[in-house]
Amino acid sequence: MDLWKAALLGIVQGLTEFFPVSSDGHLCLIGRWLHLSKSESGADFVSFLHVGTLLACFVAFRREIGAMLPLALQPKRLFKPREDDLLGHEARFVVLGSLATAISALPFLGMFEAFYFSKVVLVAGFALTGSLRLLSRWAVKMPPKKEEPTQGLLVGGAQMLAILPGLSRSCITVVTGLLVGLPAARVASLSFLLSVPAVMGAVAMEFLRHPPPRAEWLAIAVGSSVAFLVGLFAVRSMLSLVPRGRMHWFAPYVLLLALLTALTTS
Repeated sequence: MDLWKAALLGIVQGLTEFFPVSSDGHLCLIGRWLHLSKSESGADFVSFLHVGTLLACFVAFRREIGAMLPLALQPKRLFKPREDDLLGHEARFVVLGSLATAISALPFLGMFEAFYFSKVVLVAGFALTGSLRLLSRWAVKMPPKKEEPTQGLLVGGAQMLAILPGLSRSCITVVTGLLVGLPAARVASLSFLLSVPAVMGAVAMEFLRHPPPRAEWLAIAVGSSVAFLVGLFAVRSMLSLVPRGRMHWFAPYVLLLALLTALTTS
């Protein structure tokens, strides 16, 4: 792959991974518009671009992740935190949500590559993301509820649906989190923390199934580096939008993208 193409895909990945517009959907769409081959724009290359945004997430949440790791040695605090133990509740949410994602996603992983190149799935994914964006305007006003284990399970299960291109992971997890009663001030950070184990697992699995050829290592390094730098900006911006109820701003854009995809791509 040309390095400028890898850099362009890295910019798209960095911007769209954290904003609620679907990074995989945008990468698939850019690949169609640039007439990239399946090997250049396919699911395997896209998976490796996620390394850059994963590192951006680690940097943005280094304090939270560092504080949570020792809880692995404190199972009682992890699974039965006190009511005032905010860190314990967040760690339990991430653990249970990650388990729910893994269990619900495993049976469907084989379908991902077929979905990735389906125009119908891409259009449907963008349309659903736009609709959820509109729903977020109402959901963000819902009063928070007492934190329960079921919240992590439900949001983690919803995260599995993001294997569909066009359906934004951050969108579906944030909206689901708001609907099950997570506080608007924390739901975005919890969504991004929940993404870390899922993305790590997906990248590791893709590397084992389809190791990148040596000829693509430089392109992957360039794309991932650009995605990391752009992602640092995007994740901080997104964290400020959710508590202010601004997620619905993206709805017209994503719905227009669904229409353009339906009319202009083959």
